Amino acid sequence: MVWTSLFGIITLVFLARALGFSKVPVLADADAARRIAEDAMPGFRGTDMALAVDRRSALVAARDGRVALVRPHGDRWVVRLVNGAEAQVEAGKLRIAPSEWLFPPAVIDLGPAATTWARRL
Repeated sequence: MVWTSLFGIITLVFLARALGFSKVPVLADADAARRIAEDAMPGFRGTDMALAVDRRSALVAARDGRVALVRPHGDRWVVRLVNGAEAQVEAGKLRIAPSEWLFPPAVIDLGPAATTWARRL
């Protein structure tokens, strides 16, 4: 009985992976991040973008000074405003800790731009 259940669970996990449910989305370019942020937040118009080295997250700044973090959640994108979030550069990577407790901290490798974006937040 236990073995049957365990076999069923393992089969479902492999099936989900084979169908692509475990894949983390990747941004095509910084413009894609801008479009995602603009679609998620009405009135938000991105003017400056920073794409992570691994293309799995980005920061998008709007004309009005708001900064949005675009990052994956499962196989979709989630967007949050991160103005006022705790931002630190650690080992050349930007660590952003938003005040929203359901949105965990993000570590983004922006290369040399990490310090500039940390100051912006």
